[in-house]
Amino acid sequence: MEQYQLLRIYFKYGQKSKKLSFWQKLWNSSLSDQLLKAAKAQKIHHANIFIASAGYLNGGNIVYNVSELPPPKNTACLELIDEELKLQTFLKDNEAEIQEAISILIHPEIQLIK
Repeated sequence: MEQYQLLRIYFKYGQKSKKLSFWQKLWNSSLSDQLLKAAKAQKIHHANIFIASAGYLNGGNIVYNVSELPPPKNTACLELIDEELKLQTFLKDNEAEIQEAISILIHPEIQLIK
């Protein structure tokens, strides 16, 4: 069995990516999409984006997701599962993008059962 770690990156649903060209910003500038693509490019084993039904970040106001489109300040989470070194590399490579986000590396090892 392989040993994996879990990394969760929390950010606002409406948070925009910073390293896009002018034209890219017009069509898809969401941080969640850019981080998911970066995880795929770095061959992270598992990557999922979760949108909260309610929550808050950094002690702010509670935001409820009760409409078809989540509010921009709604909490989103990118969850990555892979070896710790790959997750640390992902954090370092995307440091500029996730400055305003909250990153949590959960150290207990996950046993991946195939």
